[in-house]
Amino acid sequence: MIQEHNKPVADVWNLGGQHYNFVSFTISDALAHATQILAPTPGENILDIATGAGWTARNVAMMGAQACAIDIADKLLESTEAFSSYIQPHIDFKLADTENLPFPDSSFDGIISTFSVMFTSDHRKAASEIARVCKPGGRVVLTNQPKIRKMSLFNRYLIWSAAIRVNHL
Repeated sequence: MIQEHNKPVADVWNLGGQHYNFVSFTISDALAHATQILAPTPGENILDIATGAGWTARNVAMMGAQACAIDIADKLLESTEAFSSYIQPHIDFKLADTENLPFPDSSFDGIISTFSVMFTSDHRKAASEIARVCKPGGRVVLTNQPKIRKMSLFNRYLIWSAAIRVNHL
C-alpha cells in the first residue's frame, strides 16, 4: 500500500508511463554496473526497489536470479511489466512503498535500488525497511547521484535528449 504522503510523488512518476523507458536508457550503463556489483546468482531472491522502467530488474533476472520489482507508480509499473514479459525467470512486479515494504523480515538475498531510494521522503524509514527485509549476510547495492549545485552540460544534454525523444513519440 502506498502511504498517503507518497501518493503525489507516485502521480508524478506515473506521468512518464511507457516513455520513462527512454529516460532509463540514458543511465543504462550505471544500472548494468550496479547489477554486476550485486552479482545475483540463480536461485537467489532479489528485490529491486523503485524499479521505474524495470531495467535493473531485467538485468537481475537475466543473470538467473528471481527478481521482485516494486514501485509506487501503478501506471509506470504496468508498462514496465509489459516491457519485461519476455524475461525468464519471470519478474514479480508489485505496487509497494519503500517506506513500508510488504514483505516478511529477511525475505531477500539481495536488494538493489538504482537512482531511486534518494527520492523517498523518509530516508531513515526506507533504510530501516531495506535492512529489515534483507537476509542476514545479504547484499545491498544503492546507486545515488550526488547533490550537485550546477548540473554538467553533459547531464543537461542527456535529460534534454530523453525529453525530446519522449515528446516525439
